[in-house]
Amino acid sequence: MDKLLNNNWFVKIVSFVMALMLYAIVSAGDGTPSGSSSNIAVNPTQQSAIITSKLAIKYDQNKYVVSGAPQTISVRLSGSNESILKAKLPSTKSVYLDLSGMKPGTYDARVQTRGFPSGLTVKPSPKTVRVTIQKRTSKELPIAIDILNKNSLAEGYTVGDPVIDTQNITVTGGEDTVDSIAFVKGVISVKGADAAVEKMITLHAYNSNGDQVNVTINPSSVHVRVPIEKVSKQLSINAVTTGTPAKGYSVDSIDQSAKTVTVTAQDKDALDQITSLEPLSVPVDGLKKDKTVTVNVALPSGATRSDPEKIDVTVHIIKETDAESDESSADSSSDSNPDSSLSTDKQTKKLTNIPIKVIGLKDGLNASFDKEDHVSVSVTGSSQDIDKLTADDVHAEVDLDGLDMGAHEVTVAVSAADGLVAKATPGTVKVNIS
Repeated sequence: MDKLLNNNWFVKIVSFVMALMLYAIVSAGDGTPSGSSSNIAVNPTQQSAIITSKLAIKYDQNKYVVSGAPQTISVRLSGSNESILKAKLPSTKSVYLDLSGMKPGTYDARVQTRGFPSGLTVKPSPKTVRVTIQKRTSKELPIAIDILNKNSLAEGYTVGDPVIDTQNITVTGGEDTVDSIAFVKGVISVKGADAAVEKMITLHAYNSNGDQVNVTINPSSVHVRVPIEKVSKQLSINAVTTGTPAKGYSVDSIDQSAKTVTVTAQDKDALDQITSLEPLSVPVDGLKKDKTVTVNVALPSGATRSDPEKIDVTVHIIKETDAESDESSADSSSDSNPDSSLSTDKQTKKLTNIPIKVIGLKDGLNASFDKEDHVSVSVTGSSQDIDKLTADDVHAEVDLDGLDMGAHEVTVAVSAADGLVAKATPGTVKVNIS
C-alpha cells in the first residue's frame, strides 16, 4: 500500500475520479428537488431549463398601437449549467417582436431573442404571436356617471344631478378600437346617504355591447360630487267644518289624530313650492251628537306622498242654550230659594286684541306671523263669571313643536278660567319659520 501511495500516477488517477464524482453530485443538485435521482445529468456539460421573460415590442409608438401580444413568453434554455445560471441572472438579454416598418394589419410575428450567453440553445414558446397593428389616434369624449343604490337612501332624501370636476376626457388607442367606444363612465354608490357623496372614481371605456375597451384614458379618474337633497318637510294641518248642525245644536270643538303632516315631493324645487296644506273638510250637516270621521290628506301640487295619509277628526257637538228655559229655571230657583243670589244664565263676551304666544319652536329658529299676531276671543259662561272676566284672564298661543323652516298655517289655541268656553277669531294664522 505504501508503494501505491508513493506512486504519482496512482494518486493522480484517484484524485481525478473523486473530482469527477463530486462534480456530478453538484451538477445534479442544482435546481433539482431533494431525493430525485432522475435529474442527475449523465452528461454534466448539457442541462435544460425554462424561464419566463417579458415580451418587448419594437414599433413606432408615435404612429401605431399594437394589441394581441402577451405580456410574457416562456423560453427553453439548453446548454451548460454555467451558461444557464448566467442566463438567469439580470442582464441585457431580451425576448421581443420586431414590428418596425410594418403597416396597420394583423400579423403572425416571430418571437426573437438576443443577449443570451453564447453556447445556449434558446427556444421561445410560442415561436410566433398574432398581433394587430392599428393607427394611433385620440378622441375627446364626455363622461357619464352611474349612480348605484339610489333606492337605499335615507328616508325623505333624493339624489341630485352629479357634479364632475372634468366634463370631457381624452381616449387614446388604435383607430378601430377608439371608433368602437360608445361611452366612457364611472360608477359611484350613494347607499344610505343623507348628505352629499364625494369620491374620486376610475373611468372605463365601453363599446356598444357593454364590453370594456382597452384604451388609455386621460385623466383616468375624476372627482364626483353627488348632491343628496331633502325632499320632505312637516306642515301643520287643520280641520274645518262645512254645513250646519241640527237646529238647536252647534260645534263646540274639533280634535285631530295628527296636527302635522310630513310631505314628500318629487324634488327639492317642488318641495320649496309647497308651503301649506289644504284644511281637512268635515261635514256637520244635521248633527246632534259627536262624530268621528277619517279624512284623506289632499296632496298639494308636486307632492308624491304624505305621512299620515289619513287623519281621524272628531267633531264635538253641544246643545245650544234655550234662553226661555234658562229664565224659567232661574225663576223657579228664585221661588224655591228667595235668598239665592246665584244666576245660572249664559252670556258671551268678546275680547279683542289678545296677543298670540309662540311655544314649541326649535332652538336656533325664529318665527314671525304672516299678518296678525293678535286675535279676538269670544268667551261663553255664566253671567257671574263673564262679568268678572278681563283680557288678562284669556290666553292665546300657537304650538310650533316639530315644525321646520318654511311657512305654516297653525291653529290658535285659546283658554280662559275653568267653566268658560273660549273661541278665537281667526281660528288659524300663518307663521313663517326661519
